[in-house]
Amino acid sequence: RLGGLRHTMPMTSALAVIASLAMAGIPLLNGFLSKEMFYTEALEVGGEGWWRLGISIAALLYGIFGVAYSLRFVMETFFGEAEGPLPRAPHEPPRWMKIPVEVLVLLCVAVGMFPALTVAPVLHAAAGSILGAAMPEYSLAIWHGVNTP
Repeated sequence: RLGGLRHTMPMTSALAVIASLAMAGIPLLNGFLSKEMFYTEALEVGGEGWWRLGISIAALLYGIFGVAYSLRFVMETFFGEAEGPLPRAPHEPPRWMKIPVEVLVLLCVAVGMFPALTVAPVLHAAAGSILGAAMPEYSLAIWHGVNTP
């Protein structure tokens, strides 16, 4: 029933669009890094040919559906047309309700743009405490060039 909320809720709209772009895996947001790592691991799965192909197809479908539901959410809720009158007029939430979303969106941007400064130390400490010397090499970079993942 909702639609066109970008006019009545511009700040919420902007936050939702950035969060949805992160979910879709757009570069310079945290979702791009996680999807690239996910695709890299999906391509390195061992086993029979049919198993590897199935994992690769599942990873591809995961990415496609992630983009699809992100686009659908943003387009229908903020840029689409409302289906009819709403019982109450939409409005921006109070400031205290937006703070958690603002923090999460800020983290999406910070991790996407500065992964080595934001998440790398935490990831290294967490994985290192579990894997020890067996920890595989990994790279948290904004851009690894055009590659298979």
